[in-house]
Amino acid sequence: MLSYPTVRTSLIFLAIALVGLLFADIAITANNPWRDLGNFFLGVLTPNFFSSEGLLTALLRTVAFAFVGVTVGGVCGFFLALAYRFLPVRVFCGFIRAIHELFWALIFLQFFGFHPLTGVLAIAIPYSGIFAKVYSEILEEADPEPGRLLPPGTGTIAAFLYTRIPDCWVQLRTYTAYRLECG
Repeated sequence: MLSYPTVRTSLIFLAIALVGLLFADIAITANNPWRDLGNFFLGVLTPNFFSSEGLLTALLRTVAFAFVGVTVGGVCGFFLALAYRFLPVRVFCGFIRAIHELFWALIFLQFFGFHPLTGVLAIAIPYSGIFAKVYSEILEEADPEPGRLLPPGTGTIAAFLYTRIPDCWVQLRTYTAYRLECG
């Protein structure tokens, strides 16, 4: 049974998790956790809809996090999409998009605390991997014929910007708008 690589890998991860558990800070720091839990459920059952101070600020902050996070993720994802045919780039993008935004936020919360950078990075990092994968697929499906019609000596960057991007622009824009809505 230990001769299977997947079993060995799983046992190694289990051992690492158990060692990490020894150093984890899992103590409950609330003085009265049952009272706090009761207050939480009381707030759920009897919400105060007229308590709207700070609501507009929170809404604008949420939209700003989405815009900045998706913009950074889109730019990084576009450059990663250009190199997506290489295995290390695909593995890296698969790794960063496999971790949900909430977990990225919890990780960065430990480093930056309640800082705007926490929210922006929590959105931008997994979206970079998602954008890289989808953008590379869109660019790969572009019609190669316009590139063949260019005169000899046309630069690679110019050919890319004037043949591939216009052909894919609608799909790139549509997918980016969809991701902005998700952010």
